Amino acid sequence: MMEINVDIGGTFTDCLATAEDGRIRTAKALTTHHDLSIGFLRAVEDIAADAGLDVDGLLGRTTAIRYATTLGTNALIERAGPRLGLLTTRGHEDTVPIGRCRQWADGLPATATRDLSRARRPEPLIEREQIAALTERVDSTGRVVMPLDREEVRDRVMDLVDQGVRGFVVCLLNAHVNPEHEKLVRTVIEEEYPDIYLGRFPTILSHEVSQRAGEYARSMTATINAYLHRFTSDRLSSLRDELRGRGYGGELLLVHNSGGMGSLAATTPIQTVHAGPVSGLYGSRHLAQSHGFDKVVTTDMGGTSFDVGIVVSGSVRFYEFNPVIDRWHVQIPMMDIAAIGAGGGSIARVDPIIGIAVGPESAGSNPGPACYGQGGTEPTVTDANLVLGYLDPDNYHGGKLPLDRRRAERAIERRIAKPLGVSVIEAARRIRKVVDEAMGAEIFKGITVKGYDPREFAVFSFGGGGPMHACGYARALDASKVVVPPHSSVFSASGAAGLERLHIYERSVWMVLFNPLVKQLFTDFDGFNAIVDEFHARAVSDFAGQGYGADDIETVVELDMRSTGQLYVITIASPVRRMETQDDLAAVIKAYFEEYGDRFGDLALTKEIGISIDAIRLRAWIPRAAPQRVERAASGQPVSAARKGTRTCWWTTTEQPRETEVYDYAALSTGHRLTGPAIVEAADTNIVIEPGWSGEMDGYGFFTMRQEDNS
Repeated sequence: MMEINVDIGGTFTDCLATAEDGRIRTAKALTTHHDLSIGFLRAVEDIAADAGLDVDGLLGRTTAIRYATTLGTNALIERAGPRLGLLTTRGHEDTVPIGRCRQWADGLPATATRDLSRARRPEPLIEREQIAALTERVDSTGRVVMPLDREEVRDRVMDLVDQGVRGFVVCLLNAHVNPEHEKLVRTVIEEEYPDIYLGRFPTILSHEVSQRAGEYARSMTATINAYLHRFTSDRLSSLRDELRGRGYGGELLLVHNSGGMGSLAATTPIQTVHAGPVSGLYGSRHLAQSHGFDKVVTTDMGGTSFDVGIVVSGSVRFYEFNPVIDRWHVQIPMMDIAAIGAGGGSIARVDPIIGIAVGPESAGSNPGPACYGQGGTEPTVTDANLVLGYLDPDNYHGGKLPLDRRRAERAIERRIAKPLGVSVIEAARRIRKVVDEAMGAEIFKGITVKGYDPREFAVFSFGGGGPMHACGYARALDASKVVVPPHSSVFSASGAAGLERLHIYERSVWMVLFNPLVKQLFTDFDGFNAIVDEFHARAVSDFAGQGYGADDIETVVELDMRSTGQLYVITIASPVRRMETQDDLAAVIKAYFEEYGDRFGDLALTKEIGISIDAIRLRAWIPRAAPQRVERAASGQPVSAARKGTRTCWWTTTEQPRETEVYDYAALSTGHRLTGPAIVEAADTNIVIEPGWSGEMDGYGFFTMRQEDNS
C-alpha cells in the first residue's frame, strides 16, 4: 500500500510516494497549466513505472493522496472567476472600492512600491455597480438597531441578477457579532433560486468565513471564497472523479495554507491559495524538531519563485493572521511565507538604471528556459547555470529533458551580453550573482522583521534550484551553515506526508487583562471560557463528520495580544486552555512578556503597561505520527567511489574557470566530506559547493555545507 503526496509548482509538479515498507519513490513532471491533473498523472505514471505497476494498479493500492494545488492562485492571477454581487449595509457600499490606506501597495514587490507615480489600486473582483445596499443595522454589541426588510433584499437580489451576477457575497456591519441579518439574506436568495433550479447561485456569508472585526478584510475574505468557489470546486471534483474511476478509493486530501489538510468537502477555496509552499515549511518544522534545530529559515527555490519561511521552536511566529492574497488583505490564519520571482525559469533582462534584473517574470514550464528547446527565447537563471557549467545537459531532469547549451548562449548573448558589452560567461555570472543577492536579501528581511538575528539561523535549502544556489544566497546573508535535506528536489511534496487534519476557529474580542490606570486585573473568566468551549464544541462536531471522536482531537488556544497604546499585535500560544484562577491569568501575561522580550528585546518591555486580548483562536487537529527518519547504512567506501568525473565551471568568486569534481549524490554515504568547488548530481537537482565551502553527508541523508573560514 502507498501514500502519494503532490505539490504543483509553476514549472514542475513534484510527487513523492511512500510505501508500507518505508521505501520512498519520487518523480517530477512539467506542470500543465491548462489542466493541472495532466502533469499530476504524468508524475504518478513515473512512480507507477518505478514500482512495476500501471497507473490504475498504483492508485488501487493507494490509501491517501495529499494534494497541494495552485488552482486558486491561478484563477486569481487569470481573473477567471464569475461575475459576483456584494450585498452590504447601506452607507458602506464604498468600503471595498476604497479599501485600505495602503491597498495600492498590498501584494506588490518592493521595487514596484517605490514607483509612486505608477501606483494603482488592484482591479476589483466586484465592480462598484454590482455592490447593493441594504437598509439595516446591528451595533457593535450585536443588538439589532434597524431590522432588515425581506422585500428590500428580494428587490436588490433581482437587480443584481439582472446585471448578470452569478454569485453573491453578503457582508453586513457587525455580522461577526450577530449574523441574524446575513442568514436572512441567504434565506431570501434560496427562496428565489432553490436547489432544483439550474440557475441557483452560490451565496457566501462573511460571518461563516471570518468572525473577526474589520469590514473590508472580512468582505475580501468572503469575496475571494466566492470568486474561487465554482472554479476550484469543478476542477477538483473532476480530478477526484477521475482518480476514483482509475481505482483510487480514498479521500482526496487538500493541503491548506494554514499548515494542515482536509477533505474536499471540508475545504474552503481560500485555504488552497499558496498552499504548495506550506508543505515545505511544515516538513521543515518536523525536521528541525527531530534534529535539534531551534531556529531555521526555509528556502524553496523552484522554477518560478523563491519561498522563504521561518521556523522557531515554541513560537507561532511562522503564522500570518492578516495575510495579503494576490492584492487583497484578508482574515485567515495562514503560514507566513514570503515569495519573490526568483526561480530557475526567472527571466533576466537589462534594466537601464540598475543593470541586470532577474524576475519576477518567468518562462514557466511552457515554453520554459531557452535551453529547453521548446520555443523559449528569453535568458533565464537555468540558462546561466548551464553556461557556467553547473548543469549536465545530458542528465537534466534524470536525462528526460536534454538541454541545449547553444540556445542558452544565444539567448544570453542577444539579451544581456551585447547590450552590456560583456562576454556571455560574464553575463551569466552576473545573472547568477544578481539572483543570489536578491534571495539573500529576501531571507535577511524575512528574519529581521520578526525581530531575530540571522546569524542564529540554520538555512534549509530545497526545491529543484535551492541547493544549486544555496552557497550564493547564504553568502549574501552571511550565514555559515546550509542544510540540504533528503529528497530536497521534491521536499514540499514530502512535507505533505506529515500534515495533519486541522481546523482553526477565531473571533475578535476586547478583553483588558490589566488596566494600568486603575490597577485592575481581568476577571471575566466565564466570558473567555465560553468562547473557547464554543470553539471546542465546533471542532468536535466538525471532526465527527470526518469519522473522529472527541478523544482523537488535540487543541491549543492562541491569543492575539498587544500593549496599551501600541498597534502591533503579538500572537502567543496560551499556556492554559481555560482561565479558572488568577494564576492562569498570570501565566498568560507571563507568556506574553516572554514572547515580547524575545522578539524586541527585554529593554523594550515595560511590564507596568496595560495588556489586552484582541482575538481568541483555537487550533484543533488530529495528531498523526510524523514520518520516521530512515538512517542510511554506511557504504564503507571512500568518497572517491562517488566521483563521476570533472567538469569545467565558472565561479562568481574566481576570475578563471576551474576544473571541478563531480559526484553522484546517490553514492555518497555517512561521513563523506567534500571540499569546494564541487558539484553533487542528484536525479532532479544539483548541489553546488562553491570555493571556500565544504559539505558533509550524515546518516539520515542531510548534506550540510559550511563556509571553511567560519567553521
